[in-house]
Amino acid sequence: MPLEAIAINSLDAPLIKKPARDNELSERLHALYDSDDTQPSGLEVLNIVAQGFKRGQYLYVGMFNDKPIAAVACFDDGQTNAKRLQYLTVHSQNKGRAIDAKFIKLVYDAEVKKGVREFVPVDTDIHRIMSEYELLRVKE
Repeated sequence: MPLEAIAINSLDAPLIKKPARDNELSERLHALYDSDDTQPSGLEVLNIVAQGFKRGQYLYVGMFNDKPIAAVACFDDGQTNAKRLQYLTVHSQNKGRAIDAKFIKLVYDAEVKKGVREFVPVDTDIHRIMSEYELLRVKE
């Protein structure tokens, strides 16, 4: 099963297909962020994301074999048509495999289909990926 980037606006979104326990997605995302030394704690990031959900923001979750292996927040500041991408995390067993780049490209493609034409990569890793793949401005 290929990597998928799925936009959610609730931490209890039914992404995990096998019989999942209550809060399983939230718990897995929390652990994913806690294991990433480059990001704030899982509690901090998920609190920020939950506040964003109230304003119509999204968290993209990278799913592979029915497991969340990556995540990135996609925020709209409400003042421009640009989307801010931040809080990128990838499961430690998938680091160094270019999963981060593939995931950001999937998120980029999904947002372009929605009409987004400008992206603001907040994290240095996202900026590096988007620069390398020339994704900072959508070509008309």
